Amino acid sequence: MAARKQALRGATKARLHSPLLKGKTRADEIAKMAEDLGTPLLPWQRWMLDDMMRVDAKGMYIRKTTLLLVARQNGKSHLGRMRVIWGLFYGGETKHLIMSSNRATALMTFREIAWIIENAPHLKAGTKAIRYANGGERIELLNGATLDLVSDTRDSSRGRTADFLWIDEVREISKDGYTAAIPTTRARPNSQTLLTSNAGDAFSETLNTLRERALSAPPKSFGFYEYSAPQYCKITDRNAWAMSNPALGYTITEESLEEAVATNKIEDIRTELLCQWIDSLQSPWPHGVLEATSDATLQIPIGGYTVFGFDVSPSRRNASLVAGQIMGDGRIGVGILQTWESQVSVDDLKIAADIKGWADQYRPKMICYDKYTTQSISERLANAGQITQDVSGQQFYQACSDLLDGLVNGRVVHNGQEELIKQMNNCAAKTNDSSWRIVKRKSAGDVSAPISLAMVVSMLMKPQQVAAIYTE
Repeated sequence: MAARKQALRGATKARLHSPLLKGKTRADEIAKMAEDLGTPLLPWQRWMLDDMMRVDAKGMYIRKTTLLLVARQNGKSHLGRMRVIWGLFYGGETKHLIMSSNRATALMTFREIAWIIENAPHLKAGTKAIRYANGGERIELLNGATLDLVSDTRDSSRGRTADFLWIDEVREISKDGYTAAIPTTRARPNSQTLLTSNAGDAFSETLNTLRERALSAPPKSFGFYEYSAPQYCKITDRNAWAMSNPALGYTITEESLEEAVATNKIEDIRTELLCQWIDSLQSPWPHGVLEATSDATLQIPIGGYTVFGFDVSPSRRNASLVAGQIMGDGRIGVGILQTWESQVSVDDLKIAADIKGWADQYRPKMICYDKYTTQSISERLANAGQITQDVSGQQFYQACSDLLDGLVNGRVVHNGQEELIKQMNNCAAKTNDSSWRIVKRKSAGDVSAPISLAMVVSMLMKPQQVAAIYTE
């Protein structure tokens, strides 16, 4: 008898999250209420709320702001609804606001909350009025507590206060709308803000800023929980599905995810099913090419025929040095040698000195650069006796095409460095007639390594007239 396939369950704990708090939590109260309403919490919802709802010795919420990222259809709306209803009827909160970039989505959430209240006799008995008038939607309780909707605009939230603010679909929220909404909770002594979304792209300015803050050691008052697949994974990886879909095996089936993977665009699968971050909705790299060209055993040994390339980001906060070599089987092996990062601006003198140090070891045939962004560094390297090669303008278009062709044809191989994969996934493309190039300012983050990589690969693809190995 064939072994029965074990059912796959979604992850209870978020793959990325803030250090968990200890102490008393009011999540128990929300869980009991949800159970009494016949809509119990899923294990992941209970786990997240346990941390989000921790209070200090005075009963004050420790998490003032919470960012929850999870793939679509996993129950973030149900979690938000339960938090709202509990706050209105049991939590002692008087002012609730809900904001969404899509008014239709906000209205649906409002109507779902209203339906739950109207169909629960003990909740309905405490309700004064539910108003459905367009633009005047409101739930008002006998105890004076209210729930209102606000629009994603500069003026909609001004003058309002909130004990609980829920901003949904943060990936689409405008900067003006978010900036206007956040102050609504400042005047309330024990307020909370819940921010929910799936993954964004390069144009999700508000969400990108919040996530960056969450990943850079924020205070205890900022909670972060991200149910996402590892960036470097196949879209058919079922374990990755479980990481990004915590409702898998409860309200979501493997069959539904199989269907989604089979019928949707790769970019949509990455953001909406795997909750992964991509730079734009048009990645220059064909699906699976980075995985197919990865070799964990790849080395870039000293002594091989080597070409360097370096680049600095437009913000001047990041820079990368990459190396490429022609391998014994004719393929081009590439990898990052060093990256630089600064909160203000990277140091050109240090970069030049560091590259010179690497060059003294590898003796590269040439060091590639872009004269429009790294001229000063290249001049210092040239003055130090290094051979430099400008790869800018139309040459860079060709370099990008060479890199893409090399990856697609399996001629270029890398060792799967996490930073390299991250930057490759950041890339956005700009086309020019029949050619294209990596465009920095529309990319999701630093792309100095891929730009350097393109220059290196292009030079190594040119016919070589010297031996591939040098000797002392």
